[in-house]
Amino acid sequence: MNFKTPALIAALTLSASASFASGDENNLLDNYLDAQAHAQAISEQLETMGVESNPNVEFNSPATLSQKLDAYEEKIDDLQGQFDIVRNAN
Repeated sequence: MNFKTPALIAALTLSASASFASGDENNLLDNYLDAQAHAQAISEQLETMGVESNPNVEFNSPATLSQKLDAYEEKIDDLQGQFDIVRNAN
């Protein structure tokens, strides 16, 4: 396993957490885009570990940007949980 990858994920997590903590409505789009990128990064790491994953969130009905951000935060939590399980198993 590439040891730089967990450091990259940690950096992305801290960056995303700092962005989410700002709570500034003007940054909602930035936070949403950061969450999408964070989910993608974790998913790509899982793929390199041999775990199939999907970083995308499907919306069956129109959703506000805030709702989409919440959904991606949940997706990140799920992906991070999968990552932790696989990492601890090795």
